[in-house]
Amino acid sequence: MKSTVLSLEKKRAMQNTKCLVITYGYFGDIMFSTSLAPKLANQYNQVDYLIGFPQMKALLENDPSIHKVFVSDTPSPNPTSQHLQEEYSRVIQLQPLNYLVTPCEEYQQFAGFTDTTAEYKIYTLPQYDLIAKEYVEQLKKEHNKPVIGVMTNWEPKTYLFTPDQYKKGIDVPNLGYGGSHRNVQYIVNELINHFTLVPIGMGNLSQYQTSNISDDDSKSLTFEASLLKACDAFIGTEGGLANLAAGVGCKTILTGDFIHQLYGWNGVLKKIKEPKLGPIYYFPHDGHIVLDPYLTDNEIISKIINLRQ
Repeated sequence: MKSTVLSLEKKRAMQNTKCLVITYGYFGDIMFSTSLAPKLANQYNQVDYLIGFPQMKALLENDPSIHKVFVSDTPSPNPTSQHLQEEYSRVIQLQPLNYLVTPCEEYQQFAGFTDTTAEYKIYTLPQYDLIAKEYVEQLKKEHNKPVIGVMTNWEPKTYLFTPDQYKKGIDVPNLGYGGSHRNVQYIVNELINHFTLVPIGMGNLSQYQTSNISDDDSKSLTFEASLLKACDAFIGTEGGLANLAAGVGCKTILTGDFIHQLYGWNGVLKKIKEPKLGPIYYFPHDGHIVLDPYLTDNEIISKIINLRQ
């Protein structure tokens, strides 16, 4: 009886209370911010989001803990809107991450939660799940190989360096401490003998340049989320697409050089002993893999092929 009374009191307190989460950052950061929604839904009867990129809108709208999703007037990692007329009981304006703890935990701490979790979940659209599942099943019938999603902008986000080059820390603009990117085309050409590879992403187009792609386009994030959900794994580097893959339950195999170059103990942007970035930290029990940042291209190929065994 007592618990029922408390439950009724809680419901009355929540009545007509609304919370707005204003995200900060790009696709991955928006995904991390969704970990707040189920926690906030226990405190407010409506949880809305303001995001900076429309590509994520449909995926957030499908989240059962999120009521409305507003999109910034112009694409931006720091969204604003002139059309939010509703009043909110609370507005949570998220800030840049420091990567000392996992992003979801940092956001939850910022919002005042102590029972934090590193995980988040991306809710796909059932109609796209069906199409993607049938497509991947057909590929498996035709080729009898695992189907793996491959990040289309993998190469510009990879860095080829030795331990000595990394220690010296002489950065070549856009090429990193080793002065070169991995030869991803060579890696892909070798992997296609063992896997059916499906391109994921829009190549070198930025998140600003793809903001006008409609959700019913086969290259939209909305559809690619379902495609990744159906794939056996995803290959690339840490970033928005890897986070999307992990968020829908797809195993990721990532080259560790990107995080090492930018945020590792001698990184060019930040120097962090162990930056808490990547699905291996967000979902430690889901089999995500980060390859040694110092591996050569041929060693990367061998490692990925051996994972099939």
